[in-house]
Amino acid sequence: MDTSKDYRILLAEDALRRLEEAIRGWILPYPIDKSGCLGILRSMRSSLLRVKYSFLPARMILEMDEYRVLEQDAERLKDKLLGGASGLNQAKLSSKQRLRLAEIKYALWMILGLRGRLMLGDDNVPEHAVDVIGVEVTRAYRHPGLPGLTVTRASTGRAVLTIVTNIPGVRVGEVRGAAILPPVMFGGIVSEAMFAGSAPLPGGGFKGRRVPLGLIGSGVRAEVMRIAAGKR
Repeated sequence: MDTSKDYRILLAEDALRRLEEAIRGWILPYPIDKSGCLGILRSMRSSLLRVKYSFLPARMILEMDEYRVLEQDAERLKDKLLGGASGLNQAKLSSKQRLRLAEIKYALWMILGLRGRLMLGDDNVPEHAVDVIGVEVTRAYRHPGLPGLTVTRASTGRAVLTIVTNIPGVRVGEVRGAAILPPVMFGGIVSEAMFAGSAPLPGGGFKGRRVPLGLIGSGVRAEVMRIAAGKR
């Protein structure tokens, strides 16, 4: 397995870059120990670098001491960065603060969920670099400021995501594939994912489950390759 070019690892590296930017330019309305957080981040980067150049099969990567340390460090960093967020009234946050909070959550999701993505096997498939999950649309309304866009709330069964989309005709009750990608601000509303195709998923058994490759639209692959290339 050429771990140096694996999209899952390249997107994990991107997640660490996003966390460093968030820590160094901290704008959320509660304090953090910047020095301590950056120290943990350095340890995470060192562990991920050893994984990147291990050239081991995925199952052996998961048994590496460095991988265990990476996961432990990610949990520690999560506590430090999000420990003060539990009592936040997001309605009182600025748009920049809401976007930054979403970026931190996305980046930690990418690191803490890497194990599950590596368990998909040794093939370097761009769509395996992100989580593409079946979600049920629970709310859908026109974007108040941007014509042609729809704001939706969609549930995996364990989490609720805000997804802004230009796909027409999205309806409440549909189950669609959603790719967890870097959050994007659309007219003051943070979109936390992207619908992974223009149509609902067939059948009713996909909610909360990973969507099969054959049902994932080409837009997900394009986004993964863009991020892996270092484009923002």
